[in-house]
Amino acid sequence: MTEEDYVIKVAWTAHRGALETAPAEAEAYLRRLLPGKNYTMTDSSPDIILFLSGGSERRAIEIADPDRPVLLLSMRGNNAYAAATEVMAWMVNHNRIAVLSDAADAAESGLLERWAKTTGAWEKLKGTRAGLIGTVSEWLVASDVTAETLRQRFGVELTGIPWRVLPDYSNEEPDTDLLNRFRIQNPEGIIDAARVLTLLRKVISENRLDAIGVECFSLVQERKVTACLALAQLNTEGTVAACEGDLASMAGMIAGKALTGKVPWMANTTRLTDSTLILSHCTAPFDFVSDVELPSHYETGWSLAVDGTITAKEVTLFRFSDTLDRAFIAEGRVISRPRLADACRTQVEIELPGESIIALKERPLGNHLLVLAGNHSEFLRLACRYRGIEIVRQA
Repeated sequence: MTEEDYVIKVAWTAHRGALETAPAEAEAYLRRLLPGKNYTMTDSSPDIILFLSGGSERRAIEIADPDRPVLLLSMRGNNAYAAATEVMAWMVNHNRIAVLSDAADAAESGLLERWAKTTGAWEKLKGTRAGLIGTVSEWLVASDVTAETLRQRFGVELTGIPWRVLPDYSNEEPDTDLLNRFRIQNPEGIIDAARVLTLLRKVISENRLDAIGVECFSLVQERKVTACLALAQLNTEGTVAACEGDLASMAGMIAGKALTGKVPWMANTTRLTDSTLILSHCTAPFDFVSDVELPSHYETGWSLAVDGTITAKEVTLFRFSDTLDRAFIAEGRVISRPRLADACRTQVEIELPGESIIALKERPLGNHLLVLAGNHSEFLRLACRYRGIEIVRQA
């Protein structure tokens, strides 16, 4: 199921004297409010409650699901907004997740569209299957998410897959998609990189996985071949593939793809000034960069890595905590493409607001940040609010 496939469930509420005319009134209003949208009217567990008048508070509380976030929308007039505000106060007092808005304003501002997408995306995540090949890299002390946390917070099922149970990559046929992508360059080491991709595809297929996290340093240290190109190719195709076994980043990449349709780039925090951030990593998705070159892997000097130019001018950065209950979100402007010798291969310098810089310095959630092209912060903040995830701000 995609978020577009999800059918939004809408309930209406009105005072007792309007019960006979309310259904037709609500249906007519919703047709104008949600043209072309998949929705259905319901009396239980709604995603949206439409207030037609005052005196409708009790019915709204009765039909709302304690375990389901709800958008409270009011028509204009008839004390509808007053009723919706009273219910919003009740929701806050009872630790329920809700958002309040005038219905017409919600349609005009895009809130209604974002709510529909958010609801569909989180529903889509339920039952997602992820695999961790190897272990979380030992230096990622703030990025290990437990299987139980992934299941409870995001509905993602995690399977552990030790490297020792997998066949030797060198016996695999090279992946033709990767070979064809670089057939003109044809760098030394591309055959082995393509064999690693074939192995990862088999793991994904055999375990019916939607996402993987790969502890890749043991591979490059023991066999002198990287998984950088394999992960970049998978992310380009839309299969989430996080490196270093970073499960917090993998969770963010899964959510980012469900919400925006694109797999984010996972990158290192490399330099931080009072106004700028430099990010770098060797696994940028090929559709996120141009002018791709394939130098050696930065930390080891072996095999191949992705070195490309970030094409986006505006980007959104985000990151979840290892408990998936906090998030960092910021929008920034790409100002340069550095060529640092002491950093991973694909690099970008981003100008950020001061409060985002302070949050990264004083309350970071981890080294790796996720990068999406374009401005998605408003959408991501709503998605976090939907799941009760706190947005980290400056101290």
